[in-house]
Amino acid sequence: MKTTPLHSSWCEISCAKIEQNLRIALDILPAGSRFCVVLKADAYGHGIENVVPILLSHKIGYVGITSNSEAMAVREAGFGGTIMRLRTATFDEAVNALPFDVEEQVSTVEAAQAFAGLMKKRDLVIPLHLSLNAGGMSRDGLELSITSGRESFARIISLVGDNIVGICTHFPSNLTEELQISITRFHHDVNWVFRNSSLRREDILVHGGSSLTLVSGQKVGTDMMRCGAVLYGLVRQDLGFQPTMTLKARITSIGRYPQGSTIGYDRSSLLSEDKMLANISIGYANGYSRRFSDRSQVLVRGKQLPVLGKISMNTIVVDVSALTDAQVGDEVVVFGAYGEEAINVRTMEDLSGTIMADLCTDWGHRNPRIVT
Repeated sequence: MKTTPLHSSWCEISCAKIEQNLRIALDILPAGSRFCVVLKADAYGHGIENVVPILLSHKIGYVGITSNSEAMAVREAGFGGTIMRLRTATFDEAVNALPFDVEEQVSTVEAAQAFAGLMKKRDLVIPLHLSLNAGGMSRDGLELSITSGRESFARIISLVGDNIVGICTHFPSNLTEELQISITRFHHDVNWVFRNSSLRREDILVHGGSSLTLVSGQKVGTDMMRCGAVLYGLVRQDLGFQPTMTLKARITSIGRYPQGSTIGYDRSSLLSEDKMLANISIGYANGYSRRFSDRSQVLVRGKQLPVLGKISMNTIVVDVSALTDAQVGDEVVVFGAYGEEAINVRTMEDLSGTIMADLCTDWGHRNPRIVT
């Protein structure tokens, strides 16, 4: 007889909140601009299969991915719109992605030659997006400010110009001054492209701007923005975006320990008085970083309680002395809300030294996901 294991730690995914976040994002989208939902990293750890039905109900026509497994998951979830890869691909990746109808990026002569050869050999058409660096991320965009970049552009156009359907970039900073400089530079480069090629503006989708660009208040002037973080409530909660993932575990034991007891590895915490301590079924193997040692809190029965000692591989210790009714089996909220209390985004980012997109992606891959 097959038995379903009881999860020791898990992520609860709120599809209702994802949908509400999508509505808010669409409401603030500039008039005339399209919306591309970013589903990288298995929808930031939320599960592509959980997000795509929401997109279908709102008639979202574009999604962004990076890996072929993500493209396959998007198609298997029933999405029939446009899938764009949000980075350049290796030749083998592009070939392997052909069954999923992925639109690819091109920014080098070598890639253009490979795509031209592939399309001629197989008698097919692969829509391509010309990726421009525009003084930006300097990772896979064509830099037109240098002679070699402009020469490469001419060669790319000669090879695959008829297949280019979009021009894109990624802004490296969303600080007001820096973002405005990037927007201006991108449009300067885009205009240069049209002046120096047979590409027609009305045929090309010009796209740039992320979640932080969307909420920046800046006029971007692109045909489409590519957003992920807002959908998962990871930025600008002041605008109504709500986190869509809750990380939970359980109390596995409760014991009384006397003053002078040390807690965890390396005796990193010392009790100054008698305490009731609970063992919780989560640790760094589940994505709860050792950086949280002796610094973080969790919610037990709606009360914030401190984590004591170093984070172990699969367990943490929490001081439950302030609770009279804590019991083995109680759910513990490690990130998220319980009633009026919450372990919120800012707290987790401050403690971890990273962004919530990093944390949620990690948690969603390391722990089972339960849709609520």
